[in-house]
Amino acid sequence: MNTLTALSPSQYELVLNVLNLSIAVLGGSSLLFMLLRRNVAQNYSISVAMMAAVTGMAAYHYFRIYQSWIAAFAQQGSQYVPTGAVFSYTYRYADWMGTVPLLLAAVMLVLDLGRKKSASLVTRMVVAALLMIVLGFVGEQQTGNLLGRAVWGALSMVPFFYILYVLWTEMGQVLLFESDRVRELFSTLRLVLLFSWSFYPLVYCIPLLGLKSAGIFSALQVANSAADLLAKVGVGLFILAIAREKTEEDLAANQATGQTAGQMANAFPAGAAAD
Repeated sequence: MNTLTALSPSQYELVLNVLNLSIAVLGGSSLLFMLLRRNVAQNYSISVAMMAAVTGMAAYHYFRIYQSWIAAFAQQGSQYVPTGAVFSYTYRYADWMGTVPLLLAAVMLVLDLGRKKSASLVTRMVVAALLMIVLGFVGEQQTGNLLGRAVWGALSMVPFFYILYVLWTEMGQVLLFESDRVRELFSTLRLVLLFSWSFYPLVYCIPLLGLKSAGIFSALQVANSAADLLAKVGVGLFILAIAREKTEEDLAANQATGQTAGQMANAFPAGAAAD
């Protein structure tokens, strides 16, 4: 997406610094998740590994956005003016196409629901995520057609609300069988996801209001980056916390089972059980 609005040095550098910070945080988080996945049980490590992939892909796409931002503006006097090169949201949508379905799969799998249940939930969530992003992208391309943008945006909200429905209804039923601590962590994860994702429809609707100033344009870039960091790194940290908690619970349960079996064996000397 091109912008014909010149930016002040503070506006240009704010976005540049936020993009630079995003690359560092996402890349570092990817390494962190890869290292810490070894500290959780195998049943849950797949979710942590998925979040490493999510943040790794996002770091790459943010590097491309960073390059695009530098190419799109050049300093001229006391302003940064457009060079004619395209600064596009395509990189963001390309990132979301790969990371959002993977993120939702990680959220579904961290509770270890069983192969059949997990496969059903993951499939439905991935399809809904892809529909949401594709419909939003089509609307993003409706340059100058505000009605078309609004219609496609409204359509993209349908799978968005379906995802929320699954997270708060079906997953709510699943949480009834989890410990208080896991329920608390997963409930907070859902709220973080909802809060971060709420930025995207707001950013999408800004052009519908006819707001095109340089300050708003730069603020939108910062808002998108902040939402991405919260949705990917923030949710990833909660997935890691849930995986750690469930690993410890499984370990405690296994130890208790082993201790009980040992106590029963000691209570019945050899041959006594037959009596």
